[in-house]
Amino acid sequence: MKSFQPMPFRSSRVIRGGHLQTILSIRKESASGLEPRKHIVEVSDGDRIVLHEDSTDDLVLDSPCVLFVHGLSGCHSSPYMERFARRFLARGYRVFRIDMRGCGAGSDLATHLTHAGRSQDLLDALTHIANQYPASELSAAGISLGGAQLLRAVGRIGAGLQEAPGWFSRLNKIAAVAPPVDLLRCSDHMRKLRLRLYNYYFIRSLLKRLPKRLWDNESFQREMRLPPPRTLRELDDRFTAPLSGFRDAMDYYQQSSCNQVTQHIFIPTLVLASKDDPIVPIGSYLDNSSQWSPSTQLLLTESGGHAGYIGPRSTCWMDAVIEQWLVDQPL
Repeated sequence: MKSFQPMPFRSSRVIRGGHLQTILSIRKESASGLEPRKHIVEVSDGDRIVLHEDSTDDLVLDSPCVLFVHGLSGCHSSPYMERFARRFLARGYRVFRIDMRGCGAGSDLATHLTHAGRSQDLLDALTHIANQYPASELSAAGISLGGAQLLRAVGRIGAGLQEAPGWFSRLNKIAAVAPPVDLLRCSDHMRKLRLRLYNYYFIRSLLKRLPKRLWDNESFQREMRLPPPRTLRELDDRFTAPLSGFRDAMDYYQQSSCNQVTQHIFIPTLVLASKDDPIVPIGSYLDNSSQWSPSTQLLLTESGGHAGYIGPRSTCWMDAVIEQWLVDQPL
């Protein structure tokens, strides 16, 4: 596989620095004009997730399919998800945008939380897509948490921790943007006082969108009567871990971090991250080079924030990079 070398990222003159790039990346955009078809997909524990299929009239049964996976506070209608859909539709792809457990259109379909260890949910989603279109080539890309789930899913198969699905040979490439590969390191990083605003944003967003069925859980009701968590570590200790079958946050981090299996990824993979990302410390990508397999290309930029990459005229550089990697880069 040839080395992947896209055009360097050039930041907007106005939107500079990791914090601005990160904060403004979630700004609302104009109406998408997309009219997806919904697929309900069964996953573990009796839960269901939702796939949103975007297509055009000129697609055929063997047109390539791509799955996009959102981040921690996102859903299928997050700005980057809709941008990806429009861009890949124009390239002749059938696009699937996921709503994780309890997110977006799936808010009433789940009893359990989504988290970094829910990589099997993505395999279930890809299995559904592969069964719908058995002659199509597959690819996938995830942002932040979604990227970590995707890396974990493919890495676990490569490590022999679970059997490869029948469609796995059709998965050509994957990409992950700003994935939190080491959950403990990210959690420690987020406890810094200067990142308190991000903790507040994520905690407020996550508590507002918890699956409605969780209210039937007595321990959940008890926790909700207490003052809200102040850090993501506290959120994971009080909610994510106990409600997902882990002993505590440390047990969750140990079992769910994708960096334990990324060295076993054997399909072409792009990991894109920025050195000024305020949420995922850059050292989590650089300090242990053995965590990356030879099939993984690590593309690090000087700026771009956390999946921001806002360039001149508010264009998003990462969109073009993901397109170039998944569509144009030779195997």
